[in-house]
Amino acid sequence: MKSEILKLSLITAIAVLLLMSCDILGGGSDSSSATKPIGGNPTPIGEVGNTFNVPAITGASNHSFQVVEQDGATSVIEFSASVTNPAILQVANYLNAFNVSGNEVTGRLKFRITSKGVQTFTSDGTPFTLVEYDAKKGDRYRLKRSGKPDLVRTVVHKSSDNDFYWGFMMIRTIQIEETGIASPGVSKIKYYFNHRFGLVGMDVFFEDGSEMLMWVFSENDN
Repeated sequence: MKSEILKLSLITAIAVLLLMSCDILGGGSDSSSATKPIGGNPTPIGEVGNTFNVPAITGASNHSFQVVEQDGATSVIEFSASVTNPAILQVANYLNAFNVSGNEVTGRLKFRITSKGVQTFTSDGTPFTLVEYDAKKGDRYRLKRSGKPDLVRTVVHKSSDNDFYWGFMMIRTIQIEETGIASPGVSKIKYYFNHRFGLVGMDVFFEDGSEMLMWVFSENDN
């Protein structure tokens, strides 16, 4: 059954993102900027009406990802999809942030998106850094959680050359590895960011040794 879940990469990854965003508790970090609002200016990626595309979705149709709200640098991305696989519907029903009605799955994600980086939010509304575009390899952001492992985001790679294949081109990336995820079966996630294009990829690693990589395309650039 897990192999079927891996094939439905888009909905699985969103489930992980929602769990990550909604299950964070507490504070404390290795970097002083981990839970402080990132500076910089709002960018077109966070503007109302911007859409995102994740190609090669298997088992999901009529999918939509769009920014529906913006308050300064804080944006809400609303998504919806028709899901036909019962394993993925089970994942969706597991998370309170999902709304499931038959085969229709909807939800919202909130981000702080600026010219200097991207942050998610804890359950109490505190920003938690996902990437800073001027970060260096080894930079780390940590959140302590009551009764759960610390959630840690570490910069594991920063390109000096165009070394990431994306949309028929090679680009530079900042790669963030996240551990301490509360989602059952997931060991870590790697995020790929580009200072111009924002989130360009996401690699989910499962406890059974399998993984799945997807590409993300925003209609607007920073």
